[in-house]
Amino acid sequence: MNDLTGSGDVYTMAEAARLKGVSYHTVSRAVRRGKLPATRLGRMALITSEDLREWRPMRERAPRKYRRREPNPEATPALLDLASAERVELASRLASLYEALFAAATDMPRDEFFGLVADRLAGTLGLRRVAIRLLDETGGRTVRVATYGPPLTNLPEETAIDDSPLMNEISRPPKAVVEDLSTYDVPEGRTLNVNSLMIAPIRHGARFAGVIVADRNGEPFRLDEGELDLAQALANVAALALDCVETTHEVKPV
Repeated sequence: MNDLTGSGDVYTMAEAARLKGVSYHTVSRAVRRGKLPATRLGRMALITSEDLREWRPMRERAPRKYRRREPNPEATPALLDLASAERVELASRLASLYEALFAAATDMPRDEFFGLVADRLAGTLGLRRVAIRLLDETGGRTVRVATYGPPLTNLPEETAIDDSPLMNEISRPPKAVVEDLSTYDVPEGRTLNVNSLMIAPIRHGARFAGVIVADRNGEPFRLDEGELDLAQALANVAALALDCVETTHEVKPV
């Protein structure tokens, strides 16, 4: 099994190194390059027994002292307490939220702040593309202020309000949701391989101020209630920071 909650064995990178008879750095490099699949649990990378069995490290490229190392068939799978795993995940989410709150409270420059929100949202929820777009009613436009990963749409950084997707009802849910765009009348060519889309509204009280949108590179996905709550919490922090930004800076695109 691939799920941490299933019955399949999972190994840490150190355990995988012992089992395969290679260095820790060989395993770490393979994980970073995507040659050895791994699931992140906080700062820890966990590798399933099936993926480890299929991985064939190239020992001839390893440092000399590792080339004759014998695999250790007795390496013990990581023992994971599900309650502990949940605590690690919760801590990771709270850390992302705290970092955003701290940045807002310390008046981080606007571009850095929204970039931080996009980056932490992507990293915590496994999202591959994120965009934050704000409504500038005074200027009669909407502005994309931060992105993470490849673009979600072919829209320019600035658009007239009437031409912006922010005017569509789908962009203004009461709170964060994941929508299936195939069920909506989205203009052809507007989005770039977007199917499931996470949408988190940014609001000043009752006033709509912008939106955070994100996906997983066109793959269908769902988020649980806790994950959606985190997305909305980050959108709410963005709204608080926007109050300060708008009093001192003109809204400009990235």
